[in-house]
Amino acid sequence: MLGEDAVLECQKVPDTSLDALEVRWFTTNPGSPVHLYTGGQDRAEVQDGAYRGRTELFREEFPRGNASLKLKSVNLSDAGMYTCSISTSTSRQQEELRLQVEGFGLRPRIRLEESTTQGVRVVCMSDGWFPKPEIRWLDGSGQDVTARSDTLFTEDSSGLITVHSHIDVTSDSVNRYSCYIRSKRLRKTQKAHLQISDMFINKVNEFNIWLPIFWVFAGLVVTAAAFNIMIHRYEDRSIQELQLFCTLEGYDDMDIEYVSVTLDVETAHPRLEVSEDREGVRNIGIERSLPDTGKRFTYWSSLLGSKGFTSGRHYWEVEVAGSRGWCLGVAAESVDRKVTVKLTPETGVWSLERSGDRFYVNGLPESNLPIRPIPGRVGVYLSYESGRVSFYDADTKSFLYSFIGNTFTEKLYPFFATWDINHLLRICQVPLCALK
Repeated sequence: MLGEDAVLECQKVPDTSLDALEVRWFTTNPGSPVHLYTGGQDRAEVQDGAYRGRTELFREEFPRGNASLKLKSVNLSDAGMYTCSISTSTSRQQEELRLQVEGFGLRPRIRLEESTTQGVRVVCMSDGWFPKPEIRWLDGSGQDVTARSDTLFTEDSSGLITVHSHIDVTSDSVNRYSCYIRSKRLRKTQKAHLQISDMFINKVNEFNIWLPIFWVFAGLVVTAAAFNIMIHRYEDRSIQELQLFCTLEGYDDMDIEYVSVTLDVETAHPRLEVSEDREGVRNIGIERSLPDTGKRFTYWSSLLGSKGFTSGRHYWEVEVAGSRGWCLGVAAESVDRKVTVKLTPETGVWSLERSGDRFYVNGLPESNLPIRPIPGRVGVYLSYESGRVSFYDADTKSFLYSFIGNTFTEKLYPFFATWDINHLLRICQVPLCALK
């Protein structure tokens, strides 16, 4: 598997101690070895540079004739033929073996988009595959509808393949779709499901019914232009609702917990003032003298939520209207709260930030997002097992950004920061399900 360690097995038969022999592993050129042991020591200075620091022999197994090679952090370029050569002063024995490298991609991301020809389009994407995988679509009745789909495979700079497949939802379509992406070599499958509410299917149907009528009467009725605008806005609003409700990983079999978040006062920076109900926070611009709880942020104007998560899918919303300086997301329990280290996923924070009229995500490099209109309420979504942190404009019910492909191993907490003096950030306790 790509990124894992591989053991290339080689055994001297009959068993002979290798301590006084030469063990040479190579691909095409014996003079540029993958690994060389001779004269009682490893010879890293003659090793092929692509393998330097990534190989080792099992020296404790030498008395039993085990010349196997451990190759660390396998990449795509490592695939191919390898030769194990064992030599004495008078003889040489060698055998070949083939290393195959497989990239098993990430769990697919499934969402809805507006179609240029139909009402909506179900899109399934996944990256990190090698070689090219198989893709299959099933509808809610279990029927294979792959023939209705269009699929594009693209290769990144490292040789890994991204899958982008879509299928159009028509007025007579069922409302559940499953996307399966399968590795033929490993016989393993990644899958994602999407359930579209009947309410939204009906909205798309209404649009598809009225659109031809509109064009028939467009030349006769003066109000047709206004009707056209109304219909398109109606569909756009449906699409935005679908993006919020269905891009939360496609409404698969797991439930989303609509979290009742409160703030942990003991983590708050001395410039932050937390409301009595622990649902609001403001930056007062003055650093107060507060006891060191051991959990308090002392450099960043930040604080955490009271409850952390080690599993499951969770969603909460924060009122940010009027504030021009804030940062929202999740933070690992171990995040450093005392020093000036940059808050990034590498240091345990996944966040969306507003600074003036600009928006950023805190990846490396920092990314500037063209977000319009400016949200007054931001939704934060955490899926622990799939390693996803997403952000939504809760006013327009539209998607903003996702951190994906993370591997979470410790407790994560809601994260808040504000530096816009006296502007309140407030947690909204209205559950998302009330909007359905």
